Amino acid sequence: MASSDKKNETPPTRLTSASTNRGKVDRAFDNWLKQSLHAMYDEIANEPLPEDLLRLISDHAEKSAPDDKKK
Repeated sequence: MASSDKKNETPPTRLTSASTNRGKVDRAFDNWLKQSLHAMYDEIANEPLPEDLLRLISDHAEKSAPDDKKK
């Protein structure tokens, strides 16, 4: 029975230099993309929301909130 158990085992995978290099390329691209997106959009993302939009969000939140008084 021991020999049949060994047949079902999968051998450990080995990292080749190609797969290791591919991982380095992917990480480098991810870092570049992250930095580029931050450079383009951080200023916009940090701007305050317009009052009209804040009011719409507030009104919607009040309308969709469950009524505690009905309990």
